[in-house]
Amino acid sequence: IPVGPYRGARVQVGLWSPDARNPGLGAVVTAENAFFGGANYRLNLDVSAAFGQHVANIARTVPDARLTSIRLWDSGTRWDQIETSQGQYNWGTLDAAVDNAQAAGAKHILYVLGSTPRWAARNPDIPGLYGPGSTSLPRKTADYVDFARKVAKRYKGRITAYQIWNEANTRSFYEGDWTALARLTRRTNEAIKAVDPKAEVVAASSTVIPGRLFQTESFFVRYARALHRLGDPVDAFSVHLYPVDTSKGPDARTRAILATQRVLNKVGIDRPVWDTEVNYGDRRAGLPQVVPDTQQAVTYVARTYIDAATLGIARSYWYGWDLGVLGIDLTVAGRLTPAGRSFLTVRDWLVGARPAGCQNKAGLRVCRFIGAGGRPFAIVWSRTSNTTVGAKGLKVCRLDGGCSQGKGELTVDRQPVLLRP
Repeated sequence: IPVGPYRGARVQVGLWSPDARNPGLGAVVTAENAFFGGANYRLNLDVSAAFGQHVANIARTVPDARLTSIRLWDSGTRWDQIETSQGQYNWGTLDAAVDNAQAAGAKHILYVLGSTPRWAARNPDIPGLYGPGSTSLPRKTADYVDFARKVAKRYKGRITAYQIWNEANTRSFYEGDWTALARLTRRTNEAIKAVDPKAEVVAASSTVIPGRLFQTESFFVRYARALHRLGDPVDAFSVHLYPVDTSKGPDARTRAILATQRVLNKVGIDRPVWDTEVNYGDRRAGLPQVVPDTQQAVTYVARTYIDAATLGIARSYWYGWDLGVLGIDLTVAGRLTPAGRSFLTVRDWLVGARPAGCQNKAGLRVCRFIGAGGRPFAIVWSRTSNTTVGAKGLKVCRLDGGCSQGKGELTVDRQPVLLRP
């Protein structure tokens, strides 16, 4: 791509290899921009799994858009909402949620196994976001494992993955014992795999605060070490990559990705990483209101999934499709927002594609991909001010889903643009 004037210079950035027989296939990338985020990371190349969503109303309605990957959380389907007393189960909401998720096109359904019913809690009076006892470990591990086993039997082949706990590093959701949680994780993994060997078991999620203490003292590193001592009895590790500063965007998330990968590399863990909740901004009552404008929202959603593909995050689950709690909504009153259109567009761009490396140069981020049939394309955006690139003879696609034929110089801003020969 010929890059236009930038601080008085004109810079040439290659979109793909000049050798048409090898269009970027042999690109060498570093840990900073690698698809796998380092030697130990393997990516689930099923793009339909990578584009996850939360749908609060999934038990009541089928989303209008095709959603291929759904996490069941804040959908009326927690353990304490199903087994309200020991041995008494109300499966109606979870049945409906799974039915509707599949009707929406979800081939990948992730179910979160928390929170603890009060009758099962070892500390029934401990406070929690979902009521007394909900953050407690079960008094008997067998109660939790038995529930997990029953879910796996009932939804074998339909629920495809199980997450041990939500945000176990926060006292709103969990009491804090990482060693006991690691043992619970191993037993649950064994129970689920005995019922459904194809199901994936995902470690309890943790939020990420990049910094020195995250590497040495955080719940995440301690839980990871405890699991590693038990043989890494999970198929994936999980983080929630919300920026700590709600006014920040995807660049802050990138720093959290790298911090997460450093921990796992240091501990010696070779498992994929799933970001099972992400959004930007905040609209919760009593907290500073941070709502990205429409153009920021479109950009942030696209960057989230492009960054995941190029930095080694196997799945990212947007929170959420219809929640209206944090800064960016993908639908409002059932209607798709521009940010929602951005989500669907980027998913379409990356179907069947694989990354071939990214490059920062002259204020531009250029991420190369090899598409279906070996056809190369690039996704580019400006990291600073607007930059002009030569687009003559290229197909130019934008996040609203529209495409046009490039006729000359193209102004690129912070919104990613796809360029294809």
